[in-house]
Amino acid sequence: MPTQNNFGIFKTKKAKQLAIKYNLDLNNYFLYSVSHDKYVTYLDVLSIVDNLWLDHFIYNSKYPLEVSTKEYQTIAKSLLNKYNHLLHYELN
Repeated sequence: MPTQNNFGIFKTKKAKQLAIKYNLDLNNYFLYSVSHDKYVTYLDVLSIVDNLWLDHFIYNSKYPLEVSTKEYQTIAKSLLNKYNHLLHYELN
C-alpha cells in the first residue's frame, strides 16, 4: 500500500466522501477492484455508484440512495449519456 494518507484507502477526500454517501466499505480494496498497493480513486468509486444506479434502472431494484426528484432525473440523464446502449428509460 502507498504511504498512508488522511483518506485511508482513498486517493482523495472526494472519493472517500462519495463512498461514505453510498455507504460503501471504506476498507475493502477488493470492492473497488483495486490492488492493495494503489489508492482507490474517485472514478473507481463512481464506477460502483453507476452500477448501483444501473441496477435500479435496468432491474427495478431499490434506490441505492434516497434523492430528490430533480437529482433522480439528473442521475438518470447522466447514465443515459454514459450507457445509452444499456438503458431505455423514459424521463418523464
